[in-house]
Amino acid sequence: MAKNTNLIKLGDAIQQFLKQENLDVKIARHAIKNGWQDIVGTMIANHTTNLYFNNKTLFITLNSEVVKSELAYQKESVIKKINTYVSNRLIDQIVIQ
Repeated sequence: MAKNTNLIKLGDAIQQFLKQENLDVKIARHAIKNGWQDIVGTMIANHTTNLYFNNKTLFITLNSEVVKSELAYQKESVIKKINTYVSNRLIDQIVIQ
């Protein structure tokens, strides 16, 4: 019996499907929202009222001017933490509102 060389691992097939359907980005965005406190810490998470994504930009709405200033200084660090958290270069820019 000849060996079928077109076989791929199940995990690889799932990853390929997720990427093809753009579900990998949606899952990563959901993971960021769920893990927001782990990414930025309790203080910033407690003052976050909304997170939304537009392409590779994350829009963060905060209810404290002090926390907005603090986060503004940490933008690059937060971008790196987010991308590390989801193991993907998902975010290039953060807009604080």
